[in-house]
Amino acid sequence: MSTLPAELAKTLEAEGVKTVQFFESLAPEQWDTPVYSEGPGWRVQNLLAHFTEVEGSISELIRSIVGGGSGVSEDFDIDRWNAKHTGEISQQDKDWLLAEFVRRRRTTVEMVTTLTDADLEKRGRHPALGITEVKNMVKLMYIHILGHQRDIKRALKKP
Repeated sequence: MSTLPAELAKTLEAEGVKTVQFFESLAPEQWDTPVYSEGPGWRVQNLLAHFTEVEGSISELIRSIVGGGSGVSEDFDIDRWNAKHTGEISQQDKDWLLAEFVRRRRTTVEMVTTLTDADLEKRGRHPALGITEVKNMVKLMYIHILGHQRDIKRALKKP
């Protein structure tokens, strides 16, 4: 038996801590900084809302696939999903979002520690990756945030 579930859980936990520290380091005026102008035009707070929403929905997707499900439907529209669900959760204040992200990440870490090597090899349809193994879905949970954090840092450096 490999140690991959424990390694993935440890990375998720460590990256979750870094994500919270990053957001806690922001000045109040930075939370309203535009990061993306296309689509719904997300600002910094919208991205924390997005991370929080994804932390719950992708964990649910993984549980479903491990339980025998096939993942999202072929016609799943990730942009429509993000606009609706991130838009809804963005109404919460930053303190609630940070606390909820922490809660959801803790739940994700606990779930990943219970997965077996066979569970990590199960395949299903992910909204962004298409058909792939559960282990790749887990890895994307922290890689995804890193990419957006890079974009936030770039936006904050703009004059």
